[in-house]
Formats: sequence, structure tokens, C-alpha cells
Amino acid sequence: MAGERKLLLKILYIINNNYTEADVEDLIKSMVALILPTIRKHSGLHLTLGGYQPRDIAMLTVSSLFVRNREGRFPVLERLFNWKLTEKFLSASESDFRRYLKNILHRRLKQTFYYLSNEIRPERARIKREIAYALKKTPGWQILKNGQQTIVSLISTDSRPVHDFVITDGHYERLLELVLNNGFGGLQILAFIKKLNELLRQQKISVSVPLSHLVELYIDTQKNYLLYQVSSSSRPEAIPESSRLSTKIARWLEELEEWNSRLLNRYLMKNKINQSEKEAFLRALRDLFQDWQDGGQSTSLFNYLKKYLPELSAEDYRQGKRKIFEYLIKNSKEFLKSRLADEGIINSRRI
Repeated sequence: MAGERKLLLKILYIINNNYTEADVEDLIKSMVALILPTIRKHSGLHLTLGGYQPRDIAMLTVSSLFVRNREGRFPVLERLFNWKLTEKFLSASESDFRRYLKNILHRRLKQTFYYLSNEIRPERARIKREIAYALKKTPGWQILKNGQQTIVSLISTDSRPVHDFVITDGHYERLLELVLNNGFGGLQILAFIKKLNELLRQQKISVSVPLSHLVELYIDTQKNYLLYQVSSSSRPEAIPESSRLSTKIARWLEELEEWNSRLLNRYLMKNKINQSEKEAFLRALRDLFQDWQDGGQSTSLFNYLKKYLPELSAEDYRQGKRKIFEYLIKNSKEFLKSRLADEGIINSRRI
């Protein structure tokens, strides 16, 4: 396609230091457009809650390729697209160049997701450390480095192990289904690992997966715990596939924030709160909803709100803000219950 050749020529101008600012701007816009569909598909709930829109993430990803040195050159681009490689693409098929460029952008995107995840949810790094510690403290788990990956395995403590099933890298959904069906939601990490250890041994299941799988397993389990937080039933009617549930929750929480914003506008119009207090309520609710997914409420409702209203006293909270906050939470639960019932995840007759 003509578009790929146009991109390649602009890259050639830039690495030869024979470009205009318009060339740089056009190239950035084209790369952003190329990576946006992938970002929309894989950005994840925590990035959505962190306030990052897909275009923001795309710009952060692409901008890492356009760092200038003192001479005004772009060393990263020049390294990735040296003149020999660029000349080869000029004579090759345009699909080869497109594939190469997309691979570069996807690698950069992976790095962007990693850094943003740690920025937005530093708990993820903490969870990884605590899971590794819990595994070391639990008999029968083995932790080995395999290149860049850390592999964890449940090995038998018996002299003659018998396993009916082996869970490896490709069986993540099986492992998630197992813990969800056995009520692991809301457990602290050490208790989670101990209970997982007991369950796997009882069912004669062997495990050998990347450590990152157990991190995602814990997070996904607590994410599903949202169903218990907002549902009056003891169990959901069905357990949706993990990625599908994450997408639905992300969409529901976006709708819920708009709904809560409209509710708060009523208080704003009646001069019961000001604009900065409205924003504080919305941000406190985001934190609370995220904690619901990570295993449950982590502090008092007062502390959630005080984080964004540092001057708020306990007396002011009791006299005016608590009633508003608790009303928003009650309505948020009803809103989510309704969505879960519409999806058949909980029984609407129990709401």
C-alpha cells in the first residue's frame, strides 16, 4: 500500500537528517494510528481506571522512538532503521516493512504497559514479591529462572508422586476456574498460596507456570470478588471467561462514573458540595472500586475521601460528607447488580 511507502520515505528522511518538523509530526501520527487498535484491545482495566485513554498510551509508546540528541538527530530511530535496512525495505514488499514496524511498536507498547502498570498499580509489584515469598515458605514449591522468566512448580513431597492433571503455561483458564469455584476471593496472599497448595494436592494436580501467571491468578481472583461485593447471592450464577469479564467491568465502571457524576451534580447545584469536592468523591470511588477488585475495602470510607480532601475532618465527614458518600456507594452497588443480572451472572430474583 502507498501508505507504507510514504512512512518508509519519511523514516529515511529522518535518519538521513533531512527532514522537516511536519515529517516528524506526520510519522508520529501514522504510528499512533497503527498501534491504536492493539491498545484498545489490550489496555486493561487498571489503565482505564488510571485515567489513560488509548491515544495517551499510543503517544507515550511512539514518543519513546522520537528522543532527540544534542545534534537534533533521533538515535533510537536510526538504530532501528539503519540505512541498509531501510534500503532493503524500499526494494522489498511493503507488507514486510509493515510487519517489522508493527513488531517494533508492539515491543515498545509492552514496555509502556509495564511502566504504566507499576505507576498506576504499584501493588502489582508488591503482589509479585509477596507471592514469591509465600511460595518459598510453602513446602513443595520450586522457583527456577528460565532466561527472563521465573517458573514456579508444585512438586510432590511424596516418594512416588501421582498426578491426574498437569497445569502448564497454556492452562491458565483451568487454574482460574479452579480457584474461583473453591472460594479463594478475599484471601490474603499467604493464605491464598497455602489454600492453593492444599487444593492442588487434594486433586492431584501438578503445576508448572511462570510466576507472572500466579500474580495474574491472584489479581483475577480478587477482580471476580467484585461479584461478591455487589451481589446479595452467595455465588455468581456463572463465571465468565476472565478477559471477557474484565472488559465488561471496565465498561460498567465507565458508565458508573458518568452516573455518579450526574448524581453529584445535584449536590453541586444545591451548593452542598463544590467542584473540587465532587472530583474528590469520584476519585475516592475509583479507589474503592479498584480495591473491591483487589480483594476488598482496604481502609475506612472516611480515609478514601480524605486522601483527596486532606483538610476534611472527621466531624465534617460525619455531619455532611458521609451521607453523600454512602449514598453513592449504595447506588453504585445497585447499578452493578443490575448489570450483573442483565448478563445472567447473578440471579435477578436475589437482588
